[in-house]
Amino acid sequence: MIQLERRRMTKGLLACATAFALCGPVVAQSVLDMVTSGGKITVATEVAYPPMEFLKDGKVVGYGKDILDLIVADMGVELEQLQLPWDGILAGVLAGKYDLVATSVAIKEDRVSKYAFTRPLAVAETMLVKRHGDDSMTSLDDVNGKVIGVELGSSQAQEVEATDAELKANGGAGFADIRGFKSTDDMRLALVGGQIDIGTIPSFSLATMQEQRPDTFAQLTNIGSGTLFAWVAHPDGADLRDRVNAALEKLEQEGTLKELQMKWFGFEMDLPEDYLPEGAL
Repeated sequence: MIQLERRRMTKGLLACATAFALCGPVVAQSVLDMVTSGGKITVATEVAYPPMEFLKDGKVVGYGKDILDLIVADMGVELEQLQLPWDGILAGVLAGKYDLVATSVAIKEDRVSKYAFTRPLAVAETMLVKRHGDDSMTSLDDVNGKVIGVELGSSQAQEVEATDAELKANGGAGFADIRGFKSTDDMRLALVGGQIDIGTIPSFSLATMQEQRPDTFAQLTNIGSGTLFAWVAHPDGADLRDRVNAALEKLEQEGTLKELQMKWFGFEMDLPEDYLPEGAL
């Protein structure tokens, strides 16, 4: 019986070896290979960041959307665009739920070793906004004791915390509360409804917000040193990121990026080539 089992095992091993010799080793496909061979790229977008990406008449529109459509066409694949809230969108790409986060992700030192960032698509300062007609605040000196809203996990949240610490270091009370929201839309509604005194947005968003809701929002002041916004892929998806970068470089050389910036922002942006800090993927 033992000899019989040994012969069966030997035959099984020989069969496996023969199959390996005929077929060769199984090589895992890269992220880019899976996208191109499947003919489809799945992206996640937070459609609440005008004029980068937002909903209009039930459709996703904006600066980022225009760029995404051009890149997908350049790649020759089909686009599946998922509309997701910011909360959890980065964790989703790490979990492999989609190929790319095509929404405005701030390039930060604590992120560049976790995600494969593309070239920057835009740059903006953090703008503090108030309700239109609110004369109680005219500068940063007036924000002490006020309630401010931020989108959870955003670059604006980090800069607000830094500003709060600076206000307190200079003898002020700082913000009465830094209130977190799952989306920028929720924060803006809270500002309109009086639940918060100040909202936070990237500086390029104000004109679109005022166009959408006239006599609703007004600029208070800007904080921070400026933030670069890009898209991200899985850390193992650097090949997909590089393919997107090649398409972005082509759009820049053709002047298309500048044209889209004028269309959506009303001004051109100076985007650096050296944009990733040390240790980036």
